[in-house]
Amino acid sequence: MYRIGEPESKRVEKLLESGEMFRYGKAGECDLFEAEWGKRLGGAQVRMTTSGTASLYCALVGMKIGPGDSVMIPACTYMATALAVVAAGAIPVIVEVDESMTISPEDIEKRIQPHTKAIIPVHMWGLPCNMDAIMEIADRHGILVLEDACQAVGGGYEGRMLGAIGHVGAFSFNYFKNMTSGEGGAFATRDESVFARGSVSTDCCSYYWNAEDHRPDEQFAGLNYRATEVSGAILNAQLERIDEMLDRMRGHKRTLLKVGEEVGLRSITNHSVDYECGTHVGFVFENEEKARAFASSMKETVGKAFLPIDTGRHVYTRWDPILRKQGAHHPSLNPFNLAENKALNIEYSEDMCPNSLDILSRSVLIGMHPDNDRGKVDEIAEAIRTAAQKV
Repeated sequence: MYRIGEPESKRVEKLLESGEMFRYGKAGECDLFEAEWGKRLGGAQVRMTTSGTASLYCALVGMKIGPGDSVMIPACTYMATALAVVAAGAIPVIVEVDESMTISPEDIEKRIQPHTKAIIPVHMWGLPCNMDAIMEIADRHGILVLEDACQAVGGGYEGRMLGAIGHVGAFSFNYFKNMTSGEGGAFATRDESVFARGSVSTDCCSYYWNAEDHRPDEQFAGLNYRATEVSGAILNAQLERIDEMLDRMRGHKRTLLKVGEEVGLRSITNHSVDYECGTHVGFVFENEEKARAFASSMKETVGKAFLPIDTGRHVYTRWDPILRKQGAHHPSLNPFNLAENKALNIEYSEDMCPNSLDILSRSVLIGMHPDNDRGKVDEIAEAIRTAAQKV
């Protein structure tokens, strides 16, 4: 979490005093946030949920993804991206990442099959995917794109907001995200049908609260991932913080990238430095030994460096339920057992994406923070210079 305090407290206090705690009550905190976030995304419709995972799942349902479909996801993302796919009844296809730490357009092209229905590019650690290349491939093959912007809230790509470039975008407002309400999420789209179906998936009675929203053909048995007014209130206050925070971190990142260049370090691929979140600076090394030496030196002084390979459930080799094909609580509901998915013939192994494992093992990311002042940035810069001498 970056910043939270009095503005959020006052907003929640006002909500509690009103007694209007229901999502569809008079306070309208969720309604307001959905409207404001939609404006930021260029006029998209937004539906809040309980988490980023729920947002991905509801978006997939809205996109009519299900049995018989495969969905491409990167080898480096939080396991929830894969779990949302199997929850929708589809099968995840794990794709290599490149030196941007995000999904490789080149590998996407290689793995497209007749049953490929969607791609989920994940803007990991606030680092944008190569969205121009991904959208060109998707458009050429008639494939849907669901942007997982759960770790890149508020960031952009070449002047466009992340989560608003693909057909649908998903966001997380978890404790660790750029904008937080502790837990929470949202999906966004300009497609009315996707929004309507995704909303039913988010709230099994979504159509009930609005008498004009009665669509029997869309009223399937949804679940409840309905956001709370408390979450809406917190996020409405957080909206006032996000732009300044990301702008500061982008500036810090540009400064530190220049330092890295001066001492001979090679940056990871950054697709949109002027618009991204700026939450991480990354460098790529010749081998894992040098990467670990650099990270160890950084930790001794500023303690903000890590190897992506060490981040557990963010690496596909640690997605135990997926690798074991345990896609549901009951065998009859497990998408890997469904007749509709037999033709997909997906097999997983820990060595199936060797390029990703190599890149993640010899890269180092350094976390930024919006409260870092000039002195702290200078301290990180000096730590980079010192660590570079050791590799």
